[in-house]
Amino acid sequence: MTVAIVGSGPYGLSIAAHLRAAGIPHRLFGQPMHTWVSCMPEGMVLRSEPFACSLWDPARKYTYNRFCATHGIDYRPIGLPPTRERFLDYATWFRQHAVGDVGADMVRAVRRRAPGFTLELTNGTELTTDHVILATGFMAFRHVPEHLAAVRTPLAVHSSCLEPVATYAGRNVTIVGAGQSALESAALLHEAGANVRVIARTRQLKWNLGPKPSRNLLDRVIAPYAGVGAGWKEVAVSELPQVFRAVFPADKRHRYVASSFGPAGAWWLRKRVAGRVDVHLGSEILSAREEGGQVVLEIAHNGATTSLRSDQLVAATGFRVDLARLNYLDPSLLAAIALEGHAPRLDARFETSIPGLFIVGAASAPTFGPVMRFMFGAKHVAPALVRRLRKLARR
Repeated sequence: MTVAIVGSGPYGLSIAAHLRAAGIPHRLFGQPMHTWVSCMPEGMVLRSEPFACSLWDPARKYTYNRFCATHGIDYRPIGLPPTRERFLDYATWFRQHAVGDVGADMVRAVRRRAPGFTLELTNGTELTTDHVILATGFMAFRHVPEHLAAVRTPLAVHSSCLEPVATYAGRNVTIVGAGQSALESAALLHEAGANVRVIARTRQLKWNLGPKPSRNLLDRVIAPYAGVGAGWKEVAVSELPQVFRAVFPADKRHRYVASSFGPAGAWWLRKRVAGRVDVHLGSEILSAREEGGQVVLEIAHNGATTSLRSDQLVAATGFRVDLARLNYLDPSLLAAIALEGHAPRLDARFETSIPGLFIVGAASAPTFGPVMRFMFGAKHVAPALVRRLRKLARR
């Protein structure tokens, strides 16, 4: 039995660590942490608390906590989230110890070839495998509203595709959105010397609660810390993805994932935005167009319409799962995958309607809940896949 893992981000690395420990033959494809290296801005700080920033090996030998201890880095489970650069250092350390070599060639195409699959790599070679695990993250699902998409790149970009922040110095930048991506982009660009304006429909920015200096027993009972936040709802979302899938029908699952854990900024970001960045709340962009090398926005606010010009438009407008946007899937394979709306229909083992084809990470969130949008979700995925693949190997 052979297994191909497409994607070397937090999910791919965690799955590979589990398969390696289980002795299941596999190959991992993709440049390690490619999205984090190429797309996440320098100076970014993770939204997750440190205790929820670990990748997952079955023995829990290579946690973020142990990385910090090994390298003499200050660690607190709450209140000291890592920077992008530190997290990448940790991911490299994890890969070296728990995963081993990665086939850095990217996958160009995945095709079904009974009884397994064929992978075409960007170097032109092809290989066959019995099972494929798609762990390619969320970048394919970038969402830009139609009225903003009328402005072409590079005048308009999604917040996940920013250039190095220093290149925005002295430019007028308009950011659309009110979530972590919008607010952190605003802070980073402002600090790099850009003139930043944030536009959002919400009438009040929301900020996640910061850690208390001390938490007594009552605090811990009322709002226990969990992988995606603090509170009993967060505990359920973080720890019970299989229950979420089993109990709720598809339409309710999809609505909950789309509406829960809405736009909010991390507690540590507030002081870098409030009073420093120009924020226009209760405002809706009606249209956007290019004119004279700039972006012209028509904005409705309190019943009046105004025009604003900007050198750059940044759409911090999130992600929407649509399996058809995974352009490396062969059309005939894509057409054969059963869907729930635009998301794959998955069983309890993350397997699609195509035997041997598994999908994890952001694309599995409509089935297993919001935890799959966080690296914390890998703790549930990797063991489930090992159990399934062990069972298949015994047949």
